[in-house]
Amino acid sequence: MLFYGSTVDSCLTYSVFWRLGDADVFIVFNPKHKLNYCVHIYKGGLLTHRLHVCKGKIFGTMKFFVRSSQRRGPRLGALRYIENSSDIEIETPVVLLHTQGGHIPHITHEVFKLVSKEPQILQIPLVSMQNFKDTMTFYNGTISEFIGSKNSLTCLTLHDPSNLTKQGHHIKDKIPIWTKRGKVLYDADMYMDVVESFKPNMYYLLSDGDTNNTSSQKRISKAVEQTIVFNRQCLERHRKSEVLKKMFVMAPIAGGYCLKSREHCIRSLLENVNEVQGILIDGLHNNGPEVEFLPYEEIKSIVELIIEKLPPEKLYSVQGCWNPLNVIKLVQCGVDMFDTSYCRIMTERSAAMTFQIETSDGANDYEINLRHQSFAEDFTAIIDSCECLACRKYTRAYIHHLLTVQELLAPVLIMIHNIHHYLKFFKKIRQCIANDTLDDFEKNIARQYQNYQRRVTSSEEKTKILSGNSIGDI
Repeated sequence: MLFYGSTVDSCLTYSVFWRLGDADVFIVFNPKHKLNYCVHIYKGGLLTHRLHVCKGKIFGTMKFFVRSSQRRGPRLGALRYIENSSDIEIETPVVLLHTQGGHIPHITHEVFKLVSKEPQILQIPLVSMQNFKDTMTFYNGTISEFIGSKNSLTCLTLHDPSNLTKQGHHIKDKIPIWTKRGKVLYDADMYMDVVESFKPNMYYLLSDGDTNNTSSQKRISKAVEQTIVFNRQCLERHRKSEVLKKMFVMAPIAGGYCLKSREHCIRSLLENVNEVQGILIDGLHNNGPEVEFLPYEEIKSIVELIIEKLPPEKLYSVQGCWNPLNVIKLVQCGVDMFDTSYCRIMTERSAAMTFQIETSDGANDYEINLRHQSFAEDFTAIIDSCECLACRKYTRAYIHHLLTVQELLAPVLIMIHNIHHYLKFFKKIRQCIANDTLDDFEKNIARQYQNYQRRVTSSEEKTKILSGNSIGDI
């Protein structure tokens, strides 16, 4: 570390300068308030960190730190320096809590406190919050305060990963979202207006992710060009806004299943890569339940390309209802962030997660559908060793009865169990990375998932699972 100067201005504010490796560190303080100061860190002439220290507590832009020493592959990390929550640290790989209208489907924020008291990040799809857009422009608080969960962190996304996104209806420089009231078009300025009024902790830049494994090259090319334009427009707005400067920004990489198109999008982003903290691997699917059965082999080369070409210090994110085996495979590639939309689609088909996480769990099935008549007189818990509220207080037979009579408590209990089990699953992933046993855990999950797949190989059975006996309309 090299100390190379200090200055004092007319307001008696001191600035101290250091050279730390390849970074320039500036500390600005007033001698009358020694416990309060600002730290600015620049790399290559660009501001990468802005921290405010008040009485020993750090407030500033949320940052992602990689703990693992290896450049690629499964890694541990953490989100730190969270505004107004300097003592909170979110460990990665992490799962966002999928919400609709600001609430986890079927359970309230108060009920979720019975599931976990650890700090969580809420995924806020704009498509489900469209009705509140105008209200938020007059509301002085943040979106987390507006939805009644002020202690939660929030991440603003465009689409709902648990619902199939309609394809087509493309207009130049605009992206459609499909609300209950119909199609709403967003350009970059409109989208950034929403980001400014919602004030989330994290957000994705606007993108055209309307591609999948059947998309034409023409559609893929348009998606990439639109995403490149949106990235530039959104980042330009981000630079100018004081409100946005403290937010954690994630840039999408579009391009469908064409590696050349992905590389084109990556090259464009590299021009401004120091201005974003995370990367969204976008355009792999059109959301909805079908993502559960998307073969990992189809997306592997795309995910590996993106993570290889972009800096390792960025947080890598995917959205969608990925099954647990694919989640582990994506973690093995270096993906850091997922969401709980998988819990929602399972709950909608009355299914409870029972795949074995610990050897002591004693579970035999990958999942069970509690609507099935075989559970009518099964007076055991969903999983005997599970500590969630649903398993401690209720039986499979009782939940089956609730489903039969269409009682609202049924999806509540199933969702409580599924989220609890999924959070436990991610905790186990982090432990396995730390202990270098993730390969063994993957084999365990693969064995259970393959047994489950043998029962749903026919297209008829898969259709039944995808359509499900929806309890969302009860």
